Amino acid sequence: MNTPKMYVLVRRDLAETYRVVQGSHAIVEYALRGDQERFKEWNNGTVLYLGVRNEQALLLWSEKLTDHEKRFCPWHEPDLHGQMTAIACIDDGWIFRKLNMA
Repeated sequence: MNTPKMYVLVRRDLAETYRVVQGSHAIVEYALRGDQERFKEWNNGTVLYLGVRNEQALLLWSEKLTDHEKRFCPWHEPDLHGQMTAIACIDDGWIFRKLNMA
């Protein structure tokens, strides 16, 4: 099995620095509420920030990850009226292979 990586999907319609902040929130959300065994296995290893177009794309990814039974944690930003701004997922990465870096 491949070493798991933390994949962080962030919205490209947000400013670059804001993407980093939102993705960091999603990582912490995973640390608090995600798959703890997987989090320990990841062991603060590789983190990849991947870009998606907007909130609608994140919502579609949420559905796709759910359909594939992937454990993930979204982040909803209070300052943006609860919009979803990022998703964190520890995985082998095949599902994210067509996404580009943020």
